[in-house]
Amino acid sequence: VYVKARVNLSPEAQDGLMRQVETRLVGLKGIDSLYVRSGGIVSNGGPNSAPNDTIGRIEVQFDKYEQRQALGVTGKQISKAIRDRVSDLAGLQVEVREPESGPPTGKAIQVQMTSHDPAALDRAADLVKAKLASDPQLIELEDNRTSPGIEYNLTVDREAAGRYGVDVLSVGQAIQFLTDGVLVGRFRPDDVQDELDIRLRFPSDARTIAAFDQLKITTPQGPVPASYFIKRVPAQQITQIQRREGQRLVMIQANVLPGVAANQKIAALKPWIAKAGIDPEVHVKYTGADEEGAAAAQFFMVAMAVSLFLMGVILLWQFNSFYGVLVTLSAVALSTVGVLLGIQINLAHTFDYISIIMLGTGVVALAGVVVGHNIVLVDTYYQLRRQGFPADEASVRAAAQRFRPVMLTTVVTVVGLLPLMFQVHPDFHNGHIELKAPGSELWVQLSGSVVWGLSFATLLTLVLTPVLLAAPMVASRRFAWLWRRTRGAPPAPAVKPYDIPRAAE
Repeated sequence: VYVKARVNLSPEAQDGLMRQVETRLVGLKGIDSLYVRSGGIVSNGGPNSAPNDTIGRIEVQFDKYEQRQALGVTGKQISKAIRDRVSDLAGLQVEVREPESGPPTGKAIQVQMTSHDPAALDRAADLVKAKLASDPQLIELEDNRTSPGIEYNLTVDREAAGRYGVDVLSVGQAIQFLTDGVLVGRFRPDDVQDELDIRLRFPSDARTIAAFDQLKITTPQGPVPASYFIKRVPAQQITQIQRREGQRLVMIQANVLPGVAANQKIAALKPWIAKAGIDPEVHVKYTGADEEGAAAAQFFMVAMAVSLFLMGVILLWQFNSFYGVLVTLSAVALSTVGVLLGIQINLAHTFDYISIIMLGTGVVALAGVVVGHNIVLVDTYYQLRRQGFPADEASVRAAAQRFRPVMLTTVVTVVGLLPLMFQVHPDFHNGHIELKAPGSELWVQLSGSVVWGLSFATLLTLVLTPVLLAAPMVASRRFAWLWRRTRGAPPAPAVKPYDIPRAAE
């Protein structure tokens, strides 16, 4: 739980605000302990770093899963209760983040904008942030720019100082009396190695903005008001500037409500930004989960292509037939249709989001099983062909002979993965079975892709693969007259079915 507040607060003020948030969370059902830390946390610009203007952080430790079950609350409900309790604190912004598993990707939507022109970058960032703020399905919107505030830029009029015989150093030291103090010496105690600064400055009640108007600087002509030498101009407060590859960087981030697909929001945002009239000097990049998903998808596409190529080389060595290799590997490509159908069926019930990593791992695992099924059937087909069986009969016999091993493998695999798919978790420690236990949703997409893909691929193996194996011979038999007619040869005599020699049983 990150607590954000504007302006420069003292440690005592930060601690007091953190106690307000802590009081709201104490006694919440399902929470075991709270670890509260007050004090500013500097954002490092990473995907999971603390937001700007953070004055403290609270780490919430939940009760054990069995205890939360007895209380009738879930982790999602506790997170929602925390957001509800701290939403009406005046002057504070509270952000609740759940721990991420795996490499941190940060918030669901992340738009990275870079440019050499700070003014154009600010205009583009304001435009995109306003667009995201208008969407009611987006929450916890932030950017890495400094929150609105005032800082005073002080400039010394050298010409005026020269007329009174005052150098810039003297003017600067006078200003330091109101700020950090003037360094007058250093002191090193006996029990430490580092020196301590000795600074001279006004009392705390005199270090105010109004004191600039009362400050006077001693000159050879007598005391002169500091305002005669110093020009004070208010400006936008800037506490930190982030750059990437030498360009100014603004990162706009937002989370989505539970049940809302972040990838769909990003897909709708991309064409809007392309047509929003953003300055060409501003470069827009989508990072976070979108970037990780694109990289994972590219990796799995390359991995699948390399796997299919290596499988094809080994199968060509075994079958000595390019067509047999094509039939075997075609089932792998067609089996992904079953995976996509399963995702569409279970999207509203089981899959709250699409994980490219888990789904891609399931497809790669599915390819190995499907290739094994087709190798068994295609190899049997070629053995029967060598024994003298015609193509159509050999394909039917191969499917009949390999029906049992194919079905046994399919049934064992599907039944074994159904508990993972339906999130049925056996608790051996307490001797009972849990439904939708914590962490079980991690394996749903992997197991679901194998279950749906393998079930669909089994039909392909037992029906489509025999059809494809017999297709060249059947097609040549049925359309031989067309080939003869194009070549000008006389038509072949009709052959009765009982005249075709059959192989001995």
